Order: sequence, then structure tokens, then C-alpha cells
Amino acid sequence: MPDKGELMVIALFFSLILWEYLSGLYRRNQRPISDWLVDGISLIQLPIVKPIVLLLAFSIGYLFIPQAQNSLQSMPYWMGFLLVFLPDDFSHYWIHRLAHNHPFLWGFHRTHHTPNVYQTSIAFRENWLWFWIMPGFWWSGLMIYFGLLEQVLLSTAIIGIHNVWLHNGSTWDRRLYNNRFTRGPIKILEYFINTPSLHRGHHGLGENGVPYGNYAQTLFIWDVMFGTGTFNKDKVPEYYGTQNPVSMQQRWYYQLWWPLFRKTSAATVKTDPQ
Repeated sequence: MPDKGELMVIALFFSLILWEYLSGLYRRNQRPISDWLVDGISLIQLPIVKPIVLLLAFSIGYLFIPQAQNSLQSMPYWMGFLLVFLPDDFSHYWIHRLAHNHPFLWGFHRTHHTPNVYQTSIAFRENWLWFWIMPGFWWSGLMIYFGLLEQVLLSTAIIGIHNVWLHNGSTWDRRLYNNRFTRGPIKILEYFINTPSLHRGHHGLGENGVPYGNYAQTLFIWDVMFGTGTFNKDKVPEYYGTQNPVSMQQRWYYQLWWPLFRKTSAATVKTDPQ
């Protein structure tokens, strides 16, 4: 059964999808059913793979450092939370950055970027292998072994809620960058926290697209520190997708289960009606 934090993530996810539907976003940005299918099956894969990874990480701790089980249980709560959250977020920045810059790892993450839209339903859209190599999952399993289960649950909830909010399809936040009362605070906030504007840029291509930058998961400070951050403010990317259009036109099962399925040749790919 999902815990309270996961229920909050689920509730926000479907609430934003309903809001996007009622606002007409899906009528304006129509997608083939197969593309929605990838989004949906990804949601099913995540709660299957993640517990397995957590169990494996927990088992590694049990096998190799049996004396350390629950050794951090007496640590002050917020210190334990930082020990869980910061390495998770920092390691995600690096695996995400590596995935965009190395062809082999790109195959693990490419599916997240193949939609030509930016909306809530793609928040957890990934190839099945991506969930296996996310270092935060392995770290969380090890932290549970060390006795920091409550901190892991809180960290998971914060990251999940933020990730759903990050991918919402609205551009309402653009007005924050032009309002004299909010443009200063939002500018300061973006040096530390990832925002929809920053992440839209990461998914975007063409003018205002930042495909090789803005890699942060939750804390944008990593992009600031390592020189990969681009602040687009109220600007929206020209379009969304991958730089190789063929990868966007692959069959739904290839998107989900590469490399178990081979890429269809460019000559035989069925072109999206869009």
C-alpha cells in the first residue's frame, strides 16, 4: 500500500492531469494513443521496479555490513533527512547529466524526452532500465537499512511532489517573471530550486531550448555550481522532443523496453500525424 507521501504524489498527479484536460491543453496538443500508452505503462513499471531496487540495496547492506543495520536510527531527524535527500538529489543531477552526454546512457533516459509536448503525464515516463540505474533508489534502500525509513519517506514525497509540479503543462508562471512584486523573489528562488520554467527549457529544443543543461532534479544549485544552468525566465521553448526525430516515432514498446526491442528503421517508421 502507498504511504501518505505517495498518496499525495498520486493525488497531485491526477489533479493536474484533470486541470490540464479541463483547461483544453489536450485539445490543443493532441497526441496518438500509443504515446499516452507509454506514459501509462511507465506509471505501472515504476512501483514494480523501485521496491525491487530498494530490497536489493537493503540486502547489500545486510550482506556486507550486517553490524550497521539501524546504526543511524538515533541520528537527529533533520540531519538524517539531509543525509538521505542531498546525496539522492546530487547523484540524480550527475546521472541525468551523463545520460544527456553519453550515447549509451542516453538510451536509458531518451523515452522521457520523446514526447513533443510538455505536460504532467510525462513526469514519470521512462524506459524500464532508467529506474534500475537511478542512484537515488539504491541510496534510499541503503538508508532504510541504516534505520532512516521515515526520512526516506519524507524525501521521496518531496521529490515526487516537486517532480509532478515541475512537469505541469501550464505556463501560468510566466507572469511571475514580469510582475514587479514577484520577479525578484522568483529570480532568487531559481538559483536554489528547480522550477517549471527551468525544466521546460531542459525539455525544449530550438529557440529557448536547453537540451544540454538544467539537469537538476529538485535543487537547481547543482546546475549553478557546475555551470550547466540557463535561466529562461518567462521564455518558452520553440518546441519539445529529441534532436533525432526518428527516436520520437518509434513504436511504444521500443520506447518502454529498449534494448529488448530493436529500433525500427527510419524508412519504415510510421510518422506521427502531428
